[in-house]
Amino acid sequence: MTQLNQALERPTVPTHTPHLRSHIKAAAEHLQNDSEEMRQCSPEQVLYHEYMQAGAPHGPALYAVKGEHWNGVSPKFLEFINAFQFQRSDMGYAESGYGIQRHRNFMRRLIVNEHHLGGRKPAPGLDIDVGCLAMTTRMAMYDMAKVALRHAQEHYPGKTPVALVPTPAWDYRGIFRDVGFEVVFLPLGPKNGWLPDLRQWDAIVRETVADGSRHVAMAVTNPQHNPTGMQWPVDVTHYLLELCAAQGGFLLLDDAYYCVHDPRAPVVNHLKALLDAFDRNGGDNELARSGMFERWVATRPFGKQFSCNTMGVAAITTSPKMLRGLSRESWINRYHTNTHNAELMCAWLATPEAADWTIETGLFYTRQKELVRARLKEHMGWTDAGLCVGPSTSYMLIEIPKVYQDAHGGIDRFRDDLFFATGTLVSASLFNQTAPVPYVRLHLGSHPDVIEEFLRRWQAAGLRYDMPETFGGREALARPVPAPAFRQEA
Repeated sequence: MTQLNQALERPTVPTHTPHLRSHIKAAAEHLQNDSEEMRQCSPEQVLYHEYMQAGAPHGPALYAVKGEHWNGVSPKFLEFINAFQFQRSDMGYAESGYGIQRHRNFMRRLIVNEHHLGGRKPAPGLDIDVGCLAMTTRMAMYDMAKVALRHAQEHYPGKTPVALVPTPAWDYRGIFRDVGFEVVFLPLGPKNGWLPDLRQWDAIVRETVADGSRHVAMAVTNPQHNPTGMQWPVDVTHYLLELCAAQGGFLLLDDAYYCVHDPRAPVVNHLKALLDAFDRNGGDNELARSGMFERWVATRPFGKQFSCNTMGVAAITTSPKMLRGLSRESWINRYHTNTHNAELMCAWLATPEAADWTIETGLFYTRQKELVRARLKEHMGWTDAGLCVGPSTSYMLIEIPKVYQDAHGGIDRFRDDLFFATGTLVSASLFNQTAPVPYVRLHLGSHPDVIEEFLRRWQAAGLRYDMPETFGGREALARPVPAPAFRQEA
């Protein structure tokens, strides 16, 4: 039999589309962990191992949890990476953990341009510096937390340092609690349109410091908020900035999703609002005199913007003195590597294709959110009140079915049961630390084919907001959902 005839006798319609196959391969590589001890660190790896032991009854595992971009990377960026030629000088340790001067100069120009700071004429002592970090913003946040903790111990001995953290949110808790802060959560929820209720937040703060045993040593503002996608008004950052100034605390402005945004909606520029506050009356104001200019940091990673989280390149904007403090902590804790990633990212950011992709990906996430919102409403019983879809970020929130809301550990239980019933993983209590609202987070960075398969399996398994009973945990592994069908005979 000829090679051509052999090929013709094989099935001509694959089970999955190319983008779905790409996701399946990458999900398996990232979720498999043959070490029983190591996989205990990851609930997703524990679940995956159990699912595979059961024979993957619903098909290959699909993953939409922590912001993975295994097949959502910009095609032009991937071409750019594959064609890029490094120099010898791009390799080896870097002298500064916050970037070589050439990269820092580039990042400063970018921050000034994209945050509309070109007309700013700062008073003496109020000029910014910008670092180019190539180790993910989590490392910068650890450095900041250590600087802030040492400041708290020196200036407020005997008092418990408190970090004010929004919830639901990214895992700021994991950093600040590990360093030594008590974490106090500032809740968000549907009653206030998923925006901060500053009266409620202020009441929590006043209660926190009422007996004098604690003081606010750190606060976090996340203007294009993960996971709600809502944009916070600048009043939120102003409130936290003034609070930290009064308390001798530090402010983290996490601008992770500044350009991950529906381009048809104006982006709220909190970095400019923060600097405008210092610049009032030509820099002669109480906020500037408080010393607060030395106690804030703004982080701006590019992994979210270009779907390349593995590169870990970010612009770090702060005062020169604070950047020096971050650099000191970096020297103590790590050698400085990945300068080649910074070289690559700076070169990419200078291209017109990078600007084009920023617009395209913002529209892409908007379409993805609308796809999921429409399917959940039209076919699975959700209402608008049970879905949180904002103009920013690559995430949306989905209220868990009513039957799970009164169950112990309902958010995580729903995540586990949904995986056992469909082979699809979403994020549960990782982002929703105090569980003030019964929602899970769905990451939308994968190709639409992947999201379509999520929705197909959910519907086939009987997922509904008003489902009369739970999926039944591991019992659902014995009830496989049907496989996808492509171009079958009528």
